[in-house]
Amino acid sequence: MIYLILTASLTDRHELSIAEQRMEQYKSSIAKTLEYLPACIQPIIVENNGLRKTDLDHFVHQGKPVPVCYTSNNQYQYQSKAVNEAMDLHEVIKQYHIQHDDIIIKISGRYHMLSSTFFEDVIKHEKDYDAFVKFYGVHRLQFERNDCILGCYAIRTVYLLLLHPRMLLNYLSAEIAFARYVRTNVPRVKEIEQLGLHCIFAQKNRTLDV
Repeated sequence: MIYLILTASLTDRHELSIAEQRMEQYKSSIAKTLEYLPACIQPIIVENNGLRKTDLDHFVHQGKPVPVCYTSNNQYQYQSKAVNEAMDLHEVIKQYHIQHDDIIIKISGRYHMLSSTFFEDVIKHEKDYDAFVKFYGVHRLQFERNDCILGCYAIRTVYLLLLHPRMLLNYLSAEIAFARYVRTNVPRVKEIEQLGLHCIFAQKNRTLDV
């Protein structure tokens, strides 16, 4: 089975965005992504500031409510928020009993897909590859063998579980750490040329389509 996990953190520890603006970005981006999501992929939203009611509870896909997994992982402070995000992914796997052989597509909730192409690619090659990653440096805006787009990728569950979240702190960036992990530990990797993803970075809300 294929799952789409949309990650969210409504309280920004790094004080880089206004709460109301952040919530509106989540609502808009998640809705756009769900429009392109095929019926055979199960979406799950994860948010890491504790169990409560939020506007994330009201999304629907194919006529069914999108489940929301609330964790408390934002209470832990790390140099990179990618560590908290990886902890959230592990929690979703546990709570929803996602199997080791399933594929997880991860998308940062404030980003959104521009088409269904990536989803269709994962569906088509689900049995052929264990990870689908765009290796790319967002600062130099070019292909980088050991850098990647961490805002959207797909990976077989077992390899996500083998990645300890704090391992993402071992390099200059979580993107570099994840790219190196995939290169070293995942046997069948499909390098994606075009994700069809609209990114909204926390730094001054810079945008980039990749």
